[in-house]
Amino acid sequence: MQNTKELRSRIKSVSGMGKIIKAMEMVASSKIRKAQTRILESRPFMEKLEEFIAELSGFPGTFENPLIMEHDSFKSVLILGITSDRGLCGGYNTNIMKLINKTIRDHEVSGKKVKLNIIGTKGKNHFKYVGRDLSNVYGNLSDYPKFLDAREIANDLLREYLSKIVDRVEICYTIFKNPAEQHPVVKQILPVPLTELRKKLYLTYEYYSEKDESIVDFIFEPSSSEVLFSLIPEYIYTIIYNALLESTASETGARMTAMRSASDSSDEMVKDLTRKYHRARQQQITMEIAEIASGAEALMQ
Repeated sequence: MQNTKELRSRIKSVSGMGKIIKAMEMVASSKIRKAQTRILESRPFMEKLEEFIAELSGFPGTFENPLIMEHDSFKSVLILGITSDRGLCGGYNTNIMKLINKTIRDHEVSGKKVKLNIIGTKGKNHFKYVGRDLSNVYGNLSDYPKFLDAREIANDLLREYLSKIVDRVEICYTIFKNPAEQHPVVKQILPVPLTELRKKLYLTYEYYSEKDESIVDFIFEPSSSEVLFSLIPEYIYTIIYNALLESTASETGARMTAMRSASDSSDEMVKDLTRKYHRARQQQITMEIAEIASGAEALMQ
């Protein structure tokens, strides 16, 4: 028979933990609405910016832009991984770190030198534990990232690419679909993948010819290459900012889902412990009655 005092203590402990978990779920639920709103506001801007760059890249002279031109050889790559600063968010960090590790292995197997920049304390701790050198670490961004934070990170990436320290820059982050579903992805940032943008938006030279439009009929002041030169850094800033927003929403959604599951498990555990307590209490009462009856019977003899 289980000790009723021990069961009462466990019920009290699990109930208290359940209240904390429920509070964390409610906090995550309030944050997810704000995060979703910010994503819905940023995605259309990002799509239009990609569309404009894809269109603009069809004009003469745009491929001379150093952020579009590939380096003479592809020997090194810089990977920017976005993780969280805190845990208790289900498999969010595990999934993104698996993708980062896979991306690193794929490049190293093909003979590329890999540099790693990490956003988030969890990623920093993981890669330091496995012995991976980190070039830059950025923290305290997962709760409410700002555009200035994205600009600072992007400037570090641009500096390394323009100085030819690295030949390619990629970002690993998590796309938010809904609170229960997030998708880790890897995306090339530099050089800007114009071919991919054109395929995505169906903007090819055939596209213009089918519409009987001549790209040389447009006049730019300043030139199209200058416009593109000033626009692409802003595009890189926007990519980083959008990735931070997506990752924040994904982390919050994963935490809300994990806390809801933990809260349900806590309620179920309290019910199970309560049943065990009542059963133990009934057994204890039955035993006490049996002892009283036996004592009374002995006295009567």
